[in-house]
Parts: sequence; structure tokens; C-alpha cells
Amino acid sequence: MKNTYVVNIVGALLVTLLFQGFQCASSEFTGAKMHIQQREYDKALQLLETEVSKNPQNEEAWYLLGAVRAEKGDYEGMNAAFAQALKLSNLHEKEIRDIRYSRWGTHINNGVNFLERASADSAQYYEMSINEFKKSIAAWPDTGLTYRYLGYAYNNKGDLENALAAYKKAWEMGDEAEAAKRAGLIHIRRGQDLKNQFESKNADAIKTMKNLDRVRRNTSKSDVMLALGAPDEVKRGPRGTKKEDWTYKKYNLTVSLDADKVVSKKFSVPYNANIDSSMFKEALKEFTSAIDILVDARKKDPKDSEIVSFLMQAYIDADRINEAISTFQVQVQADPSNKQNRYVLGVLYRSAGKFDEAIAEFQEALKIDPNFADAIYDIGATYYNWGVDIIRDAEEKGVETKAYVEKFEKALPYMEKVSEQKKEDPQIWDTLGTIYARLGKTDQATKAFEMSDKLRQGK
Repeated sequence: MKNTYVVNIVGALLVTLLFQGFQCASSEFTGAKMHIQQREYDKALQLLETEVSKNPQNEEAWYLLGAVRAEKGDYEGMNAAFAQALKLSNLHEKEIRDIRYSRWGTHINNGVNFLERASADSAQYYEMSINEFKKSIAAWPDTGLTYRYLGYAYNNKGDLENALAAYKKAWEMGDEAEAAKRAGLIHIRRGQDLKNQFESKNADAIKTMKNLDRVRRNTSKSDVMLALGAPDEVKRGPRGTKKEDWTYKKYNLTVSLDADKVVSKKFSVPYNANIDSSMFKEALKEFTSAIDILVDARKKDPKDSEIVSFLMQAYIDADRINEAISTFQVQVQADPSNKQNRYVLGVLYRSAGKFDEAIAEFQEALKIDPNFADAIYDIGATYYNWGVDIIRDAEEKGVETKAYVEKFEKALPYMEKVSEQKKEDPQIWDTLGTIYARLGKTDQATKAFEMSDKLRQGK
């Protein structure tokens, strides 16, 4: 958020504006003008209200009534009076605009100043800022920018519900792409919070389902024991064989093993872990809302990299990877020189397990910007993930393979380059250490892991 917003106060002094075009009229109208000159606004207000009730066609009286109400801070009444004046004539259109603009600018500047002073130790300034922005909106309700600033105040205060409403209002009124982006981010964070709550509430059940899923063909006997514990019953096969049937009554499950490897698993009745998915469904709604508004915001400002990143995150969190891939394929075709679009498409391809396609997009991004650190890292990370997948697949099939070595060797130069650019990131050193270890480079692996430990310990 920009911390300053300067508004030039337009127009002459109010009293000067009030006396343009005066004509002889009723005693109430004449008296009101006199009280305005003397800044006796309460008395002027009473006389003007009487005047417009008697002479509703008096455009100037409506205009003056609006101006006096502005002085009293009654912006709803001000706008109602100005609206009546403009219905009758545009004689004071400029003066009306200047008064509204002046009031709007004063309050928005006040609001920004209070917001700059607000912090956890001076939270009262958040409310003061919010009140000023609300006054600014009341003075001139036709601009979306003020709602965006109101959203900033609520957001910084931690009131995300009202911040979201303000951001969406700003987007609806003025195509404020920045406001739409922030609204999308709130939806993403709320979705992630709900997802975390879902996972926390159902942690045991989710862990059980993951452990059951870990038991597959060619899983070792010891890994079955680690995942599910000791069986309730063990039925051994014919003498001379290494066949066993392990029964887990709790899961209605029988695991058949031969030579210490799983050959099959069967559920007599499908196992129900009793997972409460209500919060997960609510999380998906939040991610969908984020996608909807961010897609529109991106049309408004396609070069905003944050919008692109948030949209990608929302698609991934919503598990709508294929849809996201289709969306960004179109974007890349429309603007092939946009490195950010190519990078995002690469991340999405990798999330879908399409490693070749992912690396191709990252390399295209590097052709556009050879120093694009994120693309350099993600090429290395993609080769690394590819190698890990090869290892896991081989373990599940019970076969030996060295195919992963090629992937780790290709990952290594990219991760080494990233470690030079991001020396303070322990995760980089962890990944680099794992690659060195897999390639048998023990000394380098040890140094990388030591560097990671030092960084985490703040040394």
C-alpha cells in the first residue's frame, strides 16, 4: 500500500461560493444568507430547511442547504440537498463538485495519516482511520478508491470480513485491480485457514488413511508394521512358503504377504475413517471465490505479477490444476514473451507431474531473463522431484533402479547456482545436501547440511 495520498483542495473559500448569484427572496432565504456570512450555521440551517419546504423550486436554497450541511458534517444530508439542486439546475454544479471534492480529500488525507500512525501498540488509530475513510465515502460515495483505502485500514486492523467487503466494493465501483487482488488474497488465506483447521480436526483420521494408502503391492513387511502396527491375527501359508495373511479388524483389512513383501490387500467392508469434510468444502468455496475475482483482476492488469502468483496459488489450493494449466497455456500463447506466465505454467505442469513440460517452460522463461532466480531454482527442483518420484515408484514396484541419478545430476548445477543467489535460505541447502548424498558426494552433502543447520540456528 502506498502510504500517502495527496489531494489538491479545489475551489475558493466556502463563504465566497455561497454568495455567488444571490437574488432578492423570502425573509427566511435572506436571513439564512446573513447567518452564513456570520458563520452561524445552526441558524442558517433552520432557515434554509424552512425555505426549501416553502419554495422547493429554489435551486440556490438547496445548494446553500447542502453547503451548510457539509459544514455540519452531515454528508448524507449534504448529498440529498445537492441532488435536489442539480435536479433543478446545473448553475452551481462546479461549486457542488468542489465542496464534495474538498471534503472527500480532507477526510481521505486524515485517514491515511491515522493509518500511518497505527500499529499494534496504537490500535486506536485504526478506528480513527476507518472513521475518516467512512466520512470520505459519505462526502463522495462515487469513487472506488476510497473503499480500497477503507479496505487497507480494516485489513491492517485484522478485520478481514469488513476489509473483504470494502475491497469488493472498490472493485465493483472502479475496476480497482489492486483491491481485487487483495480480496483474492483474503479468500486464499481464509481458505488455507479452513484447510488447516480441517486437517487439525481430522488429523488422526487423515493419518490413518495415509497409512492405509502406504500399504501397497511390494511394500515391505517392516513398513506395513510401521504404518499399521501389529496385526490382530496372523495366518501363515503352507509349510515351505513365506506367505502370511495379516488381519486388521479395526480396518476390516487383510494384507497378504509373500517373502516379506505385500502381494495384495483386501477390505471385507470399505473402511470409513469418519472424516468431517465440512470445513474442507468451505475452504474450496474460498479458493473458488479467489479464482473468480483474480481472473477478472488479471484481465484488468495482466502484467501484475502478484495477481498471477495469487491466481496460481488459488488454483493449486483448490486442486484445479488441469483447469489452471489450460488457462495459462492460453496466456502463454497470447503473450509468449511474458516470463511470469511461462514460469507459472511450469509450476503448474510440475504440480501435475508433467516434468518435461515444466522444465521446458522454465527454460523458456530463462531465455527471456537469464537471471530469473525463481526459474533457475525450479528447474533444479523439478529435476529433483522427478528423481524422488523415480525412487518412490521403484520402491513400490520392488525393483532396483539408478534412473534417478541422471535427474539429480541435472538438478545439481541449477541448485548450486541458486545457493549462490540465495545463500541465506536453509531449504536450498537441505535440497542441495540431499542431491549430493544421492550422488555419493558425501563431503559436499555434509557441508550443505551443516550450512542449513547454521542458518536455522541463526549463526
